[in-house]
Amino acid sequence: MTNSARQDTLSLLEEIKLRVLGGGEIQFDEAMKLADIENESPEFRALLEAAREITINFNSDEPGLCSLINAKSYLCAEDCGFCSQSVRFDTRVNRYKLMSVHEVVDAAKAFEKKGTQNFCIVTSGGELDDAEFEQILEMYKRLQAETKLKLDGSLGFLTPERVRRLKEAGVRRFNNNLQSSREFYPRIVSTHTYDKRIETLKMLQDGNMEICSGGILGMGETREDRIKLAFELKPYAPHCLPMNILNPRPGTPLENQEKPDPLEMIKTIAVYRFIHPRSNIKLAGGRELNLGEKYQEMSLLGGANGLILGGYLTTDGNPIQADLEMLQRTGFQLPKAKDKTQAGQPAAS
Repeated sequence: MTNSARQDTLSLLEEIKLRVLGGGEIQFDEAMKLADIENESPEFRALLEAAREITINFNSDEPGLCSLINAKSYLCAEDCGFCSQSVRFDTRVNRYKLMSVHEVVDAAKAFEKKGTQNFCIVTSGGELDDAEFEQILEMYKRLQAETKLKLDGSLGFLTPERVRRLKEAGVRRFNNNLQSSREFYPRIVSTHTYDKRIETLKMLQDGNMEICSGGILGMGETREDRIKLAFELKPYAPHCLPMNILNPRPGTPLENQEKPDPLEMIKTIAVYRFIHPRSNIKLAGGRELNLGEKYQEMSLLGGANGLILGGYLTTDGNPIQADLEMLQRTGFQLPKAKDKTQAGQPAAS
């Protein structure tokens, strides 16, 4: 790149940053220009610094953190090509029906003692049957009464009535990832449409439920696909935007997918910060495998401001204490626990 071209890119970056900081918006073609910045270049470093500035301006210096439980495993009839919980694939993960109320409540209390302040109940499958849904409601009612946790859910597709009842039971936020761009989606899922996922987001929005929605990077999509996903999410202003990076699971159609360039993933997340300045952009599944400690820290210094703690649906994560220490190294302030938990454990929100 010539000096003139480099200066043009830096000038464009500064112009867009100031516009976003002033409450304006980045356009799709501008986001693509940022996504096309050469990795490890001076412009790349400037992009991460600008994303960090936007993060600090619009968000607390406390990281957005949560823990989850896989309350119903490997019992999904959908064919999402990245997912080890589809019964269509021989993935050998643990298979079990919906856990009991006391099992979920006990697990949530254990996470709370380790410092978690947000807890998400996750179930495999397109949607819960009526009996399962009533059992889930009982879990939330118990958690609301017996913990100080903020309660989230990822329970498949919904109806407006179920949104209302979840809110009444204490759920403040619901996860429904779009996963990819609309154009790329048919390559990874055939058993339901992209519009089905959009419909769920609209129900959550209409029901005044906080929205958690993001996607999975590294499934073979293009840069343009990644930026299109960010703009697909924009009308729903997700409070939480989880960024997963594919962890290829044995037995799934994507088990042999090539590992993505970590710098490309970091750059994508930085560009997402320009598009979603107020969202909690959370590093989620696959971060340990694809980024390691070095690149996770780089992303937390360049646009990301949250983590999922304590593992994922079918894979383990970093020890919680190690993640909390990483957050502190990258300048985040861990909130003080209202009540003492285990000796010396800081709390996370």
